[in-house]
Order: sequence, then structure tokens, then C-alpha cells
Amino acid sequence: MRLRLVMAGALAFAAASADAQPTIEVGFDASASMLTDRERADISAHLVAAGRVWTAALGIARPVTIDVRVGIAAIATANGASAATAAVGVVAGRDTYEQGAVYELRTSIDVNGAQTDAVVNIGLAYLRDELWFDPDPLMRVAPVPADRTDAMSVFLHEWGHVLAYNGWSDPTSGEPPAGYWSTFDRWMLPGAPTLFAAPASSSSWGSAPDLTTGNNKHWGNADTTAVAPRAARPVQWRDGAPVPWMVCELPLSRDAPPSGDATPRGGGLLDQLMNGVVFYRGTRYGLSALDRALLLDVGLLEERVFASGFDPG
Repeated sequence: MRLRLVMAGALAFAAASADAQPTIEVGFDASASMLTDRERADISAHLVAAGRVWTAALGIARPVTIDVRVGIAAIATANGASAATAAVGVVAGRDTYEQGAVYELRTSIDVNGAQTDAVVNIGLAYLRDELWFDPDPLMRVAPVPADRTDAMSVFLHEWGHVLAYNGWSDPTSGEPPAGYWSTFDRWMLPGAPTLFAAPASSSSWGSAPDLTTGNNKHWGNADTTAVAPRAARPVQWRDGAPVPWMVCELPLSRDAPPSGDATPRGGGLLDQLMNGVVFYRGTRYGLSALDRALLLDVGLLEERVFASGFDPG
């Protein structure tokens, strides 16, 4: 009888834990009307899987629902962002905001109500002619074709922008706007290149990692691959908070250098999931120690979240 009770308790705990996990719901706006049922299913499966990877890294176990709206846009690759932001405190005299989707994951408070929580846009040619969809995006064991870009890597990258890698600092100089910034912006040391001078990230990398000049919500720079700089743009405000920029057009794909496997091998910032220079075809990217360190720096890991909701460090 005792064994049965223990087993029943364990099963009940497992069921409760499963019920407490975040739910990710994917919808498509009118711009995606040309997509086939198979394309919609592939996109949805990969966005949900990528979201689960990030929420697991965050240690989030709350029964909240994050709505992601997918659109087809006239862009070369893909981009993504939260649809809103939430104020989390004042740091160094500036009002400080975090991305609305992660604020909801942390607090169960939906800052923009019934509206979508996150937006991901994809270029149609990129979707149909470049991306490869994994038959099992969570297991990730099937070989990535050498002439295609791994879709799971792409959606992991865009979730990075939805949750943390975003802000309003000038894309080239790294200078923040007057009076406010994001939890990502606050660690940027303006310059050429701008450095991400945050304690956990610097410790993880061995020094302050550089951000992509002209596309500085990403890691890394390379002399051989030019990145078209993004001009600063006006910041829109909604309900008293700045609206996230769609800062990313994902790095363009290139054929991978000759190697014995489909894994980044150089060990530099351009091997990172959140690099702003290049995605190699035939290659899988995933969350790294640097990504997890950044989550600590922007106040998202559970041990850094104070009762007020944010640790200004």
C-alpha cells in the first residue's frame, strides 16, 4: 500500500509539474495566407520547441500562455520581438524595461492584455528556399542538409530577441536613449565595437564580449563579412512603455567551411546562436554558456529575481 501511495504521489507531482509549464500558442496573420498547411505546421512545431528550450533555460514553471503571431514580410531572412515591454525599475537614473513576453513568463502578468505577446516575421523565399525543418526539433538528431539553414536554430535565435536580446540603443554607436533603456541596453559600453560589459557574460566569455557593429543586439564582428548598419529609428510608445524594435534581420546564410560535422567549431562569437554576422548552412546552433550568463545579467534567472521583480545588479 505504501508503494502505491508513493507512486501515486509521484505521478500527481509529475502531472502538476506538466500542468505548470508555459504554453506557447502560434497563430498566423493575414500576411501568411499563402502558406500551406504543412508550412504552418512546421513553423508552429519549431516555434513551440524553441520556446520550450528557452523557458527551460529560464527555469520557468508557471501555467502562462505566450501567444506568438507569425507574419510573412518582405525581408531577406527573419526577425522577432516581444510586442510590448514592462517597466522593472530605475537603474543609473534611467527607467528600465524588459521584454513583455518574458515579464509575463516571470510574473504571469500580461502587460498588453489580449493582444499577441510576440511577433516573428519570415521572408517567403527564405522560408521556402533556405530553411530546413527538422523531423524532431527537440531531439535534433537528423543531419542538417549542407545546402540549407536549420530552422530550429533560426527560431531559437528569434526567441532570444523576444526574451532578452533587445533594446533601443543606437545600433551602431551603442548610445542609449536619454532617460530609459532595456535590461540589455544597460550593460552596453558604447564604442567601436560596443562591448557588453556585464559581469556574468564577461566572466563566461573571459572578457566583455563585443556586439555586432551596426546590428548590436547580437554578438560578434568579422572583417570578412560586412554587416549593413541599421540606422536608429523613432521609438514608439504604447500605454506608457516603449515598444520593442524588430532589431533583427537574422544573419544571412553561407555555406559552412569544410568540417567533419555540422557544429560550429571556431570557438569565437560567430559560433554563437545570437551572433549578428552569419549562419552557416548545414549547422545547428543552440543556447550556450554565454546565453545563460546573459540571462543572469538581465535579471531573468530565478536566483537573480528579487521580490520587486528585478535585480539592478
